[in-house]
Amino acid sequence: MYAIPTMHFFSGHQMLQSVVSLGEMDKNNIQVEHAAKHLNLPFKRFLKNELLTAFKNWLSEQQPDIVLVFGCAYKIPTELFTIPTLGFYNVHFSLLPAYRGKEPVFWQIKNGESTGGITIHQMAADYDTGPVLIQHEMTIFPGENHGLYSGRLSVESVGVIGKGIEKLDGLKSDMLYQQNETGVSYSPAPSVNDIKIDWETQSAKEIENLVNATNPDYGGAITIFRGQPFRILEVNLIELNNPTEFSPGTIVHSDTNYGIFVACKNVQFLRINIVQSSEGIFSGIKLASLGIAAGDRFESPADLSGVIVKMA
Repeated sequence: MYAIPTMHFFSGHQMLQSVVSLGEMDKNNIQVEHAAKHLNLPFKRFLKNELLTAFKNWLSEQQPDIVLVFGCAYKIPTELFTIPTLGFYNVHFSLLPAYRGKEPVFWQIKNGESTGGITIHQMAADYDTGPVLIQHEMTIFPGENHGLYSGRLSVESVGVIGKGIEKLDGLKSDMLYQQNETGVSYSPAPSVNDIKIDWETQSAKEIENLVNATNPDYGGAITIFRGQPFRILEVNLIELNNPTEFSPGTIVHSDTNYGIFVACKNVQFLRINIVQSSEGIFSGIKLASLGIAAGDRFESPADLSGVIVKMA
């Protein structure tokens, strides 16, 4: 779905030949399909086992100048790279070689990065390793969640792609530059342990970062309340007058005006703004009205067997 602003722009400038989705239908690529139909663009879907058959044949028939890739789940065979006149180029939401892999936005926000960006690079045999065409740095704003930042990246990508295509017009080899392998880091798909809150070891800021990294795509950061998994979707740091040290995870204040405040380590505190449970999605104020009170505790998950991590 992050390709949709680019689709709108280049379709309006009559530069977009067709839209392709690789893989089974899901909540993201169905939006791309709907957008293609709205823009009266040809749309094709190919499965993984069709990459070297139907997809290859279709590419050969179409003879595009360039193929732009947003978040492809499959490794595209290298023998396809030479079919487009100018090749395959991937739009990656980090400043490569930092955060190579499937989930760069999640890890950048979880790790508290203040700067990220967009890299457009020529595709190679290994994921996110090809030479760079263009990069664009972007600020990650304090408190910005996965969805908000990804949305900004997708809109900003339009201009970056446009500048990249200008560079490709009459391409010379020195317009691409190799990535510096000394700066490599990785961003695999997060496991269930990557999205759980550890009240005892994580600071208030680290918990806020984790919550923002999981909202909305992973449905919130996981904690345990009264023996059941809770997903926390939004928090903010607060300061209390004359604070007292509490065991991390303890609810220290609860009322229907201000909601719920919870203690973190080092005498820091978070306001719980939005949570999701099996009963629904609730504000902190709603939780207070339901009887969650000071002295109750959020606990660090110990055993999360049966909890599945998937895109929300």
